[in-house]
Amino acid sequence: MIVPFRRWVLYACFNLFIVSVLGVLLRYKGVFGLLALDYNYLLHAHSHFAFSGWVTTALFVGLLYILDASGGTLSRSYRYQFWLNQVSSFGMLASFMMQGYGPVSIMFSSLSVVFSYWFAFCYWRDARVAHWPPVVRRAIGFALFYLVLSSLGPYLLAYSMSHRLGNRAFYYNAIYLYLHFQYNGWFTFGVIALFLWWASRAGGVREAGGRGLDRVGSLAKAFVVLLGFACLPAYCLSLLWTDPPPWIWAAAALAALLQLAAGVVFVLLVFRHWVRLALAVSSAVKVLWGLSLMAFGLKLVLQALSVVPALGRLAFGHRSVIIAYLHLVLLGFVTLALLGFFVTRNLVTLHQRTVKTGMVVFVSGVFLNELVLLLQSLLQISAVVWAGAGYWLFGAAVVMCTGLLLLTAGQVRDALTCDANQAAP
Repeated sequence: MIVPFRRWVLYACFNLFIVSVLGVLLRYKGVFGLLALDYNYLLHAHSHFAFSGWVTTALFVGLLYILDASGGTLSRSYRYQFWLNQVSSFGMLASFMMQGYGPVSIMFSSLSVVFSYWFAFCYWRDARVAHWPPVVRRAIGFALFYLVLSSLGPYLLAYSMSHRLGNRAFYYNAIYLYLHFQYNGWFTFGVIALFLWWASRAGGVREAGGRGLDRVGSLAKAFVVLLGFACLPAYCLSLLWTDPPPWIWAAAALAALLQLAAGVVFVLLVFRHWVRLALAVSSAVKVLWGLSLMAFGLKLVLQALSVVPALGRLAFGHRSVIIAYLHLVLLGFVTLALLGFFVTRNLVTLHQRTVKTGMVVFVSGVFLNELVLLLQSLLQISAVVWAGAGYWLFGAAVVMCTGLLLLTAGQVRDALTCDANQAAP
């Protein structure tokens, strides 16, 4: 089957633009008020569509791309899976905005879970014939495993709501289970798999697959294995707010140490091959992946610091800290890494000045958003109220939305130009 990769990436970028529009509405409602929309309903629509409509769609296309480029066969079922994911994503977008958690939104959420099972099964089956370095296959295995495992969260959440448990800890821990294995499992290992595949091919780092120097190959393997096995006990980091028994603290501390060790190994791997990696990409990708790497490192450090009881209480006790962390991972790490990968494969082109401007504006908005959230968090921890924070966050949301509008519009124009050139005699 011939997959229109570039068109599907364009759809994913358009979905990211919709996510940013929802972000603007949320920030606008927080500052000026918007009676027509319920804040919690809008928040649910924003988060669910960001996960399924943007990140999962982008990873789906990226993983299909490397499978196709590595000798794998793409069956027609992937086309059905793509549209099933779009239907469930837009269904959740509309239903969550209108009713929050209700029969319709739960139905579309269930369709999203069906998609994840179907995709994980088909992809792992078809990946057996792909010519991948072992470390890439291992990273993909972790990504698919944690994608499936994250579905336990919605099941536990539905059980809690249907049985009216009234247990606040159970309710939030079910949400954190879903968030953890999506953020730190599916998203993280999906991005890592795409990067290591690129490094072993276009980047010229044959050692990334263990086919060159044994020492360097073992670094890549150690990074993926350490991070992969740390992900399970790392869920305990999300349970520390409940004042859990000592064994939960011990598991959380062990996971934090394993993740930090994995981070150090990855930094060593990157810096060992910095010259070759830098020569293989454009300056735009260097910026995108450089910022993404910084966000990834900061993510690991923040998770480790949350093991310290006093710091953990500060983090879980202030909503702005949690929001800053979630945006750091989703925007700073995952989104910038995915955009960088698409640029390296010409699935997102920077030929149009509009696209270049949009990319710069979007990245600036991400940086501004994180900076404001950081300042707001520090002031809240210090018991200082920053009355103007909402206005700055609204401005950052508008900047990101504007950047994505330019980026998406430029991609559409570039695609139309290519089609016209191909149709010309």
